[in-house]
Amino acid sequence: MKKQFLLSIFLISLLFLTSFASAQNYSVWLHTVDIEINSIGDAQISEKFHLFFPTDEDKLHFRNLSARFGSDIKDWQAFNPNFVPTIGSTNIINGKIAYSEDEANYLELSYGLTDSIMAKGKENSLVAEYNIKANYFNSLYESGLWVIPDNTQINIILPPGAEIKDSVEPSALISRVGQNNIITWNGYKSANQLNVKYVLLRKISPLVDLNDFTNFLFRTNEGLTIILIILVIIAIVSWKRKKIAGKIESFVENNTIIEEE
Repeated sequence: MKKQFLLSIFLISLLFLTSFASAQNYSVWLHTVDIEINSIGDAQISEKFHLFFPTDEDKLHFRNLSARFGSDIKDWQAFNPNFVPTIGSTNIINGKIAYSEDEANYLELSYGLTDSIMAKGKENSLVAEYNIKANYFNSLYESGLWVIPDNTQINIILPPGAEIKDSVEPSALISRVGQNNIITWNGYKSANQLNVKYVLLRKISPLVDLNDFTNFLFRTNEGLTIILIILVIIAIVSWKRKKIAGKIESFVENNTIIEEE
């Protein structure tokens, strides 16, 4: 009985040591989430888990794991529960995962969503308003707050021509690349609400509803701004035209010789 007990202890210890020896040694020093939104509010998402390996042996061990797991998301999630989608985790489509080893080592998880990440709000024939669906970020909701964790960066790339409306919550860095506004949240950051709203100019049909057009011009801030800009342009052109006409008249008067008979 005693021998069996000692044998059991030896086997358990051996199993523990073997598992410990083969355990991975790495850390995720940065987690980036890029959310690229198209003109109808759908999103393509790319998450990168940037990895640090203390030694080349650790990197080799992870490389071997990636060869074994391949692009199977479930195997990677079983290996590390943190390797899961951050956005809309229950309704992802076309999900794939891949390990990249170059100047930077990272595990990339990319996927789409079964439904639009943006809800359409007010709209007319000229502009449409979009609001982000906060419930798609439920994985970031903790004790009544929306939390962007440490070492986490979330980039929301708005469609070309989209203009941000109202304040972004949590507070964010706003940048622009080409025609795209980009909203960036860097952790650690928290807020009691999550809000992203923008307006997008719609493709104008040859047949524009006159009522919609009138309402847009005279009953929205954007329309009134356009009217003000047009009036300023007209005033500048009118002033320049009168000034140029006056110079021409003055030149003609000063350079014309009147012959007396």
